[in-house]
Amino acid sequence: MKKIIAFSDCDGTLLFDDYKFSDYTINTVKNIYENGSYLIPVTARTLKNLKNIAKQLKIDELGGIIAGNNGAQIFDFKTGKYILNKTVDKNIINEVFNLYYTEADEEKECKVNFTSEEIVYSFGESENTKKWAEIMDQQFKVISKSNEIVEDIVSISIITKKGTDLDTYLHHFNKIKSKYGNDYRIDNYHNRVISIAPKEIDKGYAVEIINKYLNNTGQYETYGFGDSYNDFPLIAAVDYGIAMKNGLDELKETAYDITEYPNYQDGVARYINDKIFKK
Repeated sequence: MKKIIAFSDCDGTLLFDDYKFSDYTINTVKNIYENGSYLIPVTARTLKNLKNIAKQLKIDELGGIIAGNNGAQIFDFKTGKYILNKTVDKNIINEVFNLYYTEADEEKECKVNFTSEEIVYSFGESENTKKWAEIMDQQFKVISKSNEIVEDIVSISIITKKGTDLDTYLHHFNKIKSKYGNDYRIDNYHNRVISIAPKEIDKGYAVEIINKYLNNTGQYETYGFGDSYNDFPLIAAVDYGIAMKNGLDELKETAYDITEYPNYQDGVARYINDKIFKK
């Protein structure tokens, strides 16, 4: 069998919609590693949560690699050490907090979330954020002062109010881009969320770092699997970028190929077994 590195997103890609894996996918991952290849999850999820996901796949026992927070944290189970660990500078945290915080909820133009491995610090209550924090194995904490943030922050999300018009959103986005764009990665999600993350960090950069770490000199063929907007860099960075059947049409248009099955029917594992190892 050829040796491959399969980089894969989790939600909507490797994971089923109930956030679980089938025995078929778990056994496929085991076979990949026993072949001297790698299946490496690369996801927006926190590294803490991703470690729990990796344990379901037994990647920890297999001595694999995982990349969380869109590649800002990359961890090698074999050595028990970080390959990469990027966080947001504390001065930026204070500045963004002071830029948007007011005591009265009705006066808040935006809600801001400061995400660490253990805690999501937020300006106010949010059922959606609470639910996602629970999925990520994080605490949710409402704060009123920036000095309440005591952990390293891996990303900041500025979320405009529901119903905010596009011009108002772009005003906030351009303000943040102008202020921090030279030193941080600024992303737009759904014309409502502005993300501040360490510079150059995306899933494509994670692929580059991992390839160098594994001394990839052509011994491996690299494949990338994804379904959504933050997977474009991943798809572009590998030898063969594969879009999920259930993925965005725009991603499918740029991909080398499309899985025959969606995420909830073992799309990634079936593609690896049927189209990669059978070549």
